Amino acid sequence: MANILTLVLSVIFFPITFLAGWVVVHPQEEKIILFWGKFSKVLTKPGLSFISPWGRKILKISVKQQTVDIAKTTVADGNGNPIIIGGVCTYKVTNPRMAALDIEEYHSFCKTQAMAVLKQVASQYPYESKDGHSLKSEAIEVGEEMVALLNKKVAPAGINIESYELADLTYAPEIAQSMLVRQQAQALVDARKIIAEGAVEIVDEAVTMLDGRGYKLDDRSKSRLVSSLLVVICGEGKVQPTYSVKDGGDESAENSAAMLEALEQIAKHTTPKL
Repeated sequence: MANILTLVLSVIFFPITFLAGWVVVHPQEEKIILFWGKFSKVLTKPGLSFISPWGRKILKISVKQQTVDIAKTTVADGNGNPIIIGGVCTYKVTNPRMAALDIEEYHSFCKTQAMAVLKQVASQYPYESKDGHSLKSEAIEVGEEMVALLNKKVAPAGINIESYELADLTYAPEIAQSMLVRQQAQALVDARKIIAEGAVEIVDEAVTMLDGRGYKLDDRSKSRLVSSLLVVICGEGKVQPTYSVKDGGDESAENSAAMLEALEQIAKHTTPKL
C-alpha cells in the first residue's frame, strides 16, 4: 500500500517529485532513508542520488571523529577527598543505522555515559599517592580504563571510543588550602632530609681529612667537631660555633688550638652540595 501511494503521488506531482527527490551525500557522512516510518536503506557513497520525496525521511549521521567535552565536576576520589575533574572524549560512529534508530540522540547519549564513567573511575583512585597509583601519576592508565569501560556502555549506539583523557584535575576549593599546606610540609621535610644527608657526608669527609693530615683527635674532640659542623651546615641562619678549651697542659692546649684552626678552615671553605 505504501509503495502504491508513493507511486501515485510521484506521478500526480511529477514536477515536485523531480525537483525535491535529489539527495546529496557528503564525504564522511551517511544518510539513513526511511519510507513511511520503515527503514529502507543507507546511503554511504558520496554524491547525488534520487529518492522519491513522498513518505521519505532522511536521518543524517556523521562518521567523522567527534569530541565530547566533559565539563568540570566535583567527585570524591579514592580517599574520599573532593576533587574537580573534567575530560575530553573522542569517538566515531561505526554503525550509522544503530546510531540513528536505536538511540534517541547519539551525541547526548555518548556525553551522558562519558560523564558517568568519569565519575565511576575517578572514585576508585586517589588524587595522588606515594606509591604512584593515583589519578595524577597514572593519567594514561586511567584513560585506557575509561575507554574500555565506556566502549561497553556505548556499544548499543554503534559508537567506538578512540580516546578519553583527563583535561582538568585539581582539589576542590574547600580543601585546596589544606592540601597546599600538607604539600609544603612534605616538601620541607624532603629538603631537610637532603640537607641532613649532605651534612653527614661533609662531616665524615672532614674527620677523615683531619686524620689524614695528622690531627689526632680523641672521641670527645671528634664529638664536639661533628656537633659544631652539623650546626654550621644545617642551620638556616649564620651560626657562630663555640668550643670548650680546658687547661690540660701544653699538649692539650696545642691539640685544642690545632682543632680550632682546622675547624675554622673547614667551616669557611666547605659548602654542602645539595
